[in-house]
Amino acid sequence: RYGFGHESFFDYCFARVFIRRQEPLAAFLKGSEQHLFRRAQVRQVLAYLRDADSTRYGQELHALLSDEGIRMHIKDLAFALLAEVTDPTEEEWAIWQQWIGPALKAIKDDTPNPDKLSEVAWQRFFGASSWFEMTDRHGVIGDWLTSGNARFANLAVNYLGRHQRHSPDRVAALLEPYADRGGEWALRLRSLMEWADHHTKSRCFFDLFLRLVDNGTLDEAQEPIAVNTTFWDMLDDLGENPPEWVPEALAHRFRRRLAVVRDGGGDLRTGEFFRYDQSAAALFNTSAKHAPGAFVKYVLPVVLEISDSALIDDTPPKRDAIWPFLTKEEHPGGEEVCLPELAGALAALAREGVTDLRDVIAGLRRRDTHVANHLLLALYAGGAARYADEAAALLCDDPWRFQCGLSDSPHWCAMETIRAVVPHCTPKNRDRLETAILCYVHPYERTSEGYKRHGHSRFDLLSAIPSKFRSSHAKAHFEELARKFGEPQGEPRTMAASLVGPPIKKPATDKMTDDQWLGAMEKYHSENRWHFSQDEVTGGAEQLAQVLEERVKEEPERFAHLSLRFPADTNPVYLERTLSALKDAPIASDLKLQVCRKAFAESHGICGKSIADVLGNIEDQLPDDAVRMLDQLATEHEDPASEAWQEDAGGGKPYYNGDIHFNGINTTRGRAADAVRDLIFSDAACIERFRPTLDRMIRDRSAAVLSCVAGTLRAVAYHDPALAVSLFLSMNLSADLLLATRHVCGFIRDHLRNSFPELRPLVNRMIQSPQPEVCEAGARLAGIAALVHEGAVDILDEALQGNARHRLGVAQVAAANIAAPEYRASCETTLAALFDDADADVRRKAASCFRQLQGEALGTYGNLIATFRDSAAFEEDSSSMLYTLEKSLGRLPGMTCEVCEKFLDRFADEARDIRTGRARDTRTVAKLIFRTYQQHQDDEWTSRSLDLIDRLCLDRIHNAGSELEQFER
Repeated sequence: RYGFGHESFFDYCFARVFIRRQEPLAAFLKGSEQHLFRRAQVRQVLAYLRDADSTRYGQELHALLSDEGIRMHIKDLAFALLAEVTDPTEEEWAIWQQWIGPALKAIKDDTPNPDKLSEVAWQRFFGASSWFEMTDRHGVIGDWLTSGNARFANLAVNYLGRHQRHSPDRVAALLEPYADRGGEWALRLRSLMEWADHHTKSRCFFDLFLRLVDNGTLDEAQEPIAVNTTFWDMLDDLGENPPEWVPEALAHRFRRRLAVVRDGGGDLRTGEFFRYDQSAAALFNTSAKHAPGAFVKYVLPVVLEISDSALIDDTPPKRDAIWPFLTKEEHPGGEEVCLPELAGALAALAREGVTDLRDVIAGLRRRDTHVANHLLLALYAGGAARYADEAAALLCDDPWRFQCGLSDSPHWCAMETIRAVVPHCTPKNRDRLETAILCYVHPYERTSEGYKRHGHSRFDLLSAIPSKFRSSHAKAHFEELARKFGEPQGEPRTMAASLVGPPIKKPATDKMTDDQWLGAMEKYHSENRWHFSQDEVTGGAEQLAQVLEERVKEEPERFAHLSLRFPADTNPVYLERTLSALKDAPIASDLKLQVCRKAFAESHGICGKSIADVLGNIEDQLPDDAVRMLDQLATEHEDPASEAWQEDAGGGKPYYNGDIHFNGINTTRGRAADAVRDLIFSDAACIERFRPTLDRMIRDRSAAVLSCVAGTLRAVAYHDPALAVSLFLSMNLSADLLLATRHVCGFIRDHLRNSFPELRPLVNRMIQSPQPEVCEAGARLAGIAALVHEGAVDILDEALQGNARHRLGVAQVAAANIAAPEYRASCETTLAALFDDADADVRRKAASCFRQLQGEALGTYGNLIATFRDSAAFEEDSSSMLYTLEKSLGRLPGMTCEVCEKFLDRFADEARDIRTGRARDTRTVAKLIFRTYQQHQDDEWTSRSLDLIDRLCLDRIHNAGSELEQFER
């Protein structure tokens, strides 16, 4: 036996030889640099000594931990080995007491622990499962619990929570005296239960859980990993392991909720007793399936108690506020699934015939409530062979019991019971039941609103009697009702939300002729025509037009010709959808033009955007009338009539979220401008053809449309930059926010190198704008101008002297261009200043420059890295540089150590909190440190890398252990 686990044969041999030398282990280690490979040797030496020479083992272990010359990663290994022993000794316990003592004193006094090695020891000890029994045997846990010191009490509960998985019975025994203390103890125990493993099959621990449910400690408890979890998420999978406990938990939880409402003076009939909970639904389903007996035993009494307490009707079947209407849900919660699962469990028990259900039946029969009757009929249906005559007699004696079903099939449960029991009834009871059904009239059918449905309930119930068991009189009456009502009520439908479907589904259109299509468009002319069927809701013209669009994409030529036959009064949505599908269709341009001409003549107001899309996508030269169509759509169309991006869409938010260009591309004039753009970009000759159009477009009254016109001018600039700049400077740019839109800002940027003097006034205006997004965009342009034009340095200085949004814009440009050789020096100078900017967003954006350096030789950026490392920006976005270093494919520069040192100096405490972004960064830091150590084992960075590895262990950075494990493999 080698003690701590299997190691390589080489290390084992080393240990044998080393022990014979009688050299102290600490002295041996201090004789050279304590590289990471020494860890395996230390592990094997200690393991061997523990088995062969316990006295020397204790001496070596004590000396190793006490010697200041031993590196921290070795001492951490020693504590880890001590924590892993499977058979702890009193001598080892004494070592633990020595080293965890300062940590416990700091906890008691609520002061920082100055002894970091003690903190390392404490962390290793705290999670050591093999030491739990020893700690308990020495009375340490009990002392913490009874100390009267709140910090020790918290410590004890956290410690017990850590070890609950492997010692649940003992944890429960230790905590049981504190279950009803309330106050801080309630908070402690709730936290422990939220994090606990409830699948240990410990009855003691489960009983403690139920006790905490009963006394309210767990009223607000939920599974703690995510914010949207619930109470039942804590018991996930308990439905199968062990399933019989779920009904107990359910019953205790329900009774507690009932008590809370009553004690608070509330009324069950006016409040929501349950909460929607799909986790509960899944748990109840599994438990009822695997443990129906327990489900009935524990859940039935409390469900009946709740239902009886919340009645809202005076006549049977009396409904309650909790289950006023039963529905079949597509995604049920706990409330919706509780009754169906209870009914299923009762049916299963009745079907098996093993459980004595006489008391259950008696309890259900004496109630005249909807819930009790629902459950009783489910039981009878499940055990039809045994309870047939009893069920039939009860339905005859109490005809109100027929009214037991779901909201869309009110007699369904009675129908299912009748269907099950009739074949097993005596002829006498069968005849009697048939007579009761023939005499039955639902109360609604006696009203003025329901008289037209008179007999429908009887029709439904008769349908449940198999035809061969109906009398001739019943058959004749059934046929009479069938002629009146058609089909009896079927199985309840699942309630689910869905989109409104088309009146004719796509598969049904596969064989439709053109004339049939025209007929369908005539029939479904209205967009607001709704059709309700048993399975779905179907729409009108809009929904059918969606199907038409799909068919046009499949057969564009056929449907393009068909569209030319659309009558002029056809709903325009059909023509608009046809054009939408024809935009990219591989058919003759002339055919597309014919459809555009028809749409323009008949419905250009509605179809304008689609007409522009099709014309802008035609590759052949456009005929003159098509040019005129686009000219009119781009300059005269009434859409947009107003600036929607400025208007309140409700809730104080503007349409299109205030985005000018998004508004523009959803208007007809804006879409026509885009079409002209595409045509000009493809063919320079189009500039001349659309020259008058361009002159009118640049004077548009809408800023939204002008944001698209600027895109058209960018296409002009591709062929004729001078003309484009001239038109742009003549454009209506009176709205400040327009200057920050995609194409306007892009046009200025594209021409800063060659036309800066002409565009400078616009950049100045943007920098001086009161609109934050405009001045930020102006600063970006100033930054670009300074890179490409020597006369723009002063405008960059003006931006740098501006507000935070100005400097943010400059930072964006400098960060984005840092990797360009011709701009690097200028960008480094700018970034060096912005790393210490007063604004955190500016610093963060400047720090993002390192994301541009992935794949670069980072050693050449030493000055930039050093400046950033010592700056305030390192705090906002250390991740950018760390990520770049991590992704570097070459040898890491030694100064990576300095970066990691700075990170640990500033963020070690924050990094230990796994909820923070710093904790994620520590993974990268740990990887960088170990990688630097591997790549610099024989230079001036070797010792520094090992110092950092020691520090990872000392600062309890949680990724250090995994990196050490990876290294040792």
